[in-house]
Amino acid sequence: MALLTILLTLPYYFHSVIGPKPGLQLQDPILNLFTPQDFSVLIFTLIYLSLFIVLWGLINKPYGIALGLGSYLVITIVRTITMYVFTLEPPTGIIVLQDPFIDRVAYGGNVFTKDLFFSGHVATLTLLGLVEERPWAKKSVLSCAVIVGILIIIQRVHYTIDVVAAPFITYGIVKLFNQFLKKAIQTERGS
Repeated sequence: MALLTILLTLPYYFHSVIGPKPGLQLQDPILNLFTPQDFSVLIFTLIYLSLFIVLWGLINKPYGIALGLGSYLVITIVRTITMYVFTLEPPTGIIVLQDPFIDRVAYGGNVFTKDLFFSGHVATLTLLGLVEERPWAKKSVLSCAVIVGILIIIQRVHYTIDVVAAPFITYGIVKLFNQFLKKAIQTERGS
């Protein structure tokens, strides 16, 4: 329920809190190495394919589902905080990602380009790779995280720091939430 509440309030948060807040324009020399190109279709194909593969593998794994959903909730909360504390203006030359589902759900149908630090796309794929148990699927999903990270840098959707920080922050959150979940289960069994 908490995750749903947060997801439903994101359009307000993005447009009424982060949108008007002045942000920092970073000088990212890595972005200048590439001519921006639109990879939206490939990016969302990799994301949704990875999501499908992992969800299919978790169908009968309640612990993995709880770890994934709980970690995603914490990642979303941490992202909303870091976007406020480290508000950034979008990179110069950004080509906006086109995802009809996320644009409608998270952004209320409006384009929003200041949800930068840290990359939610890379964080989500990293999370999926971390909760996936099948070795072939784990490697595939984590490879997709790397590919998507590179593509969103080329598309100038994110600064390099947004992409590089995402897997590390996500890994830390998943590890901490995993410990919390194990303790909660032990406490429940002990009572």
